[in-house]
Amino acid sequence: MFNNILAADASSWLMPVILGVFFVLMIVMTIVPQRKQKKKMQEMINSIQIGDKIMTIGGFVGTIVEYDAATDHYVINVGTPENPTNVTIIKNAIRSKM
Repeated sequence: MFNNILAADASSWLMPVILGVFFVLMIVMTIVPQRKQKKKMQEMINSIQIGDKIMTIGGFVGTIVEYDAATDHYVINVGTPENPTNVTIIKNAIRSKM
């Protein structure tokens, strides 16, 4: 009878501990990859130079023609070199470097 009481007492605190550990692991498994992705994205944006081909979050594909450091605006050419069509975008609108 005494063993049953100890087993019941141990299981009453063991389940919340297991759930707590599981909850912490789930948080860590979601936050760490997001931080890695954000760091990788920031490195990519910082490496962009005039002449690089990029894609914006809106789907524009173009070549960077000009950068204004004061406002963090890029001017990209989405047309052809013979017939340029320039679009001004903000730095955070860049999705990827091609």
